[in-house]
Amino acid sequence: MAQTPNHLSNGLMTMRFIALATLAFGLVVVTTCYAQDESGVKSQPVQPNFLFIAIDDLNSLLGFSAIEPGNFLQTIYPDPKILEGVRRRLTPNLDRLAATSAPFLRAYCPSPLCGPSRTSLLTGTRPHESGYYNHDRHFRTYESLQDTITLPQHLKANGYFTTGLGKIFHTGSGTVDGPIEEDWSDSRNSWNQWVNHPIGCNGGKPSRYSPTDGGLLQFGPSQLELQDTGDYLAADFAATLLEHGTASTNVSIRSIIAQTVTLPRNQPFFLACGLFRPHLPFYAPKDYFELFPTSQMTGLNRQSLDAIIADLDDLPTGAERFSDFGNGKMRDLMKHANQSKGFDIDPEVAAWRELVQAYLACVSFADSCIGRLLDGLEHSPHRDNTIVLLWSDHGFHLGSKFHIAKQALWEEANRTVMIIRDPRVETACDGIPRRQIVSLSDLYPTVCSLANVSRPSHVHGSDLSSLIHSADAVEVHDSVLMTYQPDNHAIRTPTHRFMQYADKTTEMYDMQNDPGELENLALKTDTNEYRQLHKLLRIQMGEHDTK
Repeated sequence: MAQTPNHLSNGLMTMRFIALATLAFGLVVVTTCYAQDESGVKSQPVQPNFLFIAIDDLNSLLGFSAIEPGNFLQTIYPDPKILEGVRRRLTPNLDRLAATSAPFLRAYCPSPLCGPSRTSLLTGTRPHESGYYNHDRHFRTYESLQDTITLPQHLKANGYFTTGLGKIFHTGSGTVDGPIEEDWSDSRNSWNQWVNHPIGCNGGKPSRYSPTDGGLLQFGPSQLELQDTGDYLAADFAATLLEHGTASTNVSIRSIIAQTVTLPRNQPFFLACGLFRPHLPFYAPKDYFELFPTSQMTGLNRQSLDAIIADLDDLPTGAERFSDFGNGKMRDLMKHANQSKGFDIDPEVAAWRELVQAYLACVSFADSCIGRLLDGLEHSPHRDNTIVLLWSDHGFHLGSKFHIAKQALWEEANRTVMIIRDPRVETACDGIPRRQIVSLSDLYPTVCSLANVSRPSHVHGSDLSSLIHSADAVEVHDSVLMTYQPDNHAIRTPTHRFMQYADKTTEMYDMQNDPGELENLALKTDTNEYRQLHKLLRIQMGEHDTK
């Protein structure tokens, strides 16, 4: 079995939290910090800082969530002992954050595509309301969004110093001088200081199963060491800024100008850091590939691949184009595999395993970058008053529904990662899983609440503060909405997933008894569940006639 590289063996970090006063009746108490003038007189309460961490294409294949019903890691590794070993070495840093935070295990994206999901989260406007279904152009070129107030923009207007780097909006590049179309990070509106910085991990030698004409569908070990990758350097910049209050970029790309950022002493900050992996292409330092030998992936075999193909039989016509069975990344992978020769096992199975290995390697690589951020916060003077919000823009399929990527309305493309830690509140650091249904759209109103600033009237979503502070709090949603391209929508309730496509065909799954979404219950359209879910979808869409 491959050993964990030394730079991954950080151990568990001792979390130090400020003391909370003990009150009668078990009330949840927020410890409030106050600013003092030169005479020592207390003034207004100090607002919390925020560390806002975004990870691209990260699904729920994580150590702390691997045992949840339907998690695809259980399919990949049917041997419980092997699965447990994978859990321990896959995401140790995300696991330690989840263990000292409020981890939301049923969080969903507004849209299973990077640009629309991020734009919806950061503007508070859902895709079907804004019309922003793709990311082919800047969101402010849409009339519906040109004057919108983004989350960091709103905080900036309310006294926060906002700064960031990496992929927060659709790309990490920004300019205050050029045309708006080039200011992808919205640097001129949303940030006091935006930092252009390389992200990701440059490629190396592609795998033998990596399709030569597959576009971004490339995967294999990178020639770079961890400390030389763009994602790690971005995380190191943010961590250094937390530790020392100032940080400078050190990049050798001619198009990027070196910058220095200094956190103001008497101003709360909103620091955003976006990581590009595990987004395609799946390149990561080679040590991470060694953590996940393909020989252990015994659940990925000819029988399971045939079962995935058989599962497509009850797809409605509206859903067929979202599977890769006709064309798409999974089809490209299988086509390329069948053109390969000289291998001892089924080439389609071998290609599938190597793709999954590369994805897991990228997840583990991203986890190391997150570890640098967490270490920076732990060694920071701001650790006791900085709220951590970690999220991914959507999920990612690795074969189910014969699909690789996001861009679909099934569970794996839309279930995402959300972890929130408020160190001011003891119960917000208990590590107890929150299984209430939530959406990334809830982050904007939640930050407003935690920062004690007003919520703009255009912002959709619910305040999650009650769930952050108590795992036993009641649901804030009956259902949450997801949209992919015009007129394709899904809702997720605590028990079901319901989808309606542009051609009005539907899917419905009982997620409690069928977490793998194998039986399309929409074929039984006379059921009360079907009618109620259809009504909920119309309510989520804002339609008033809900009969």
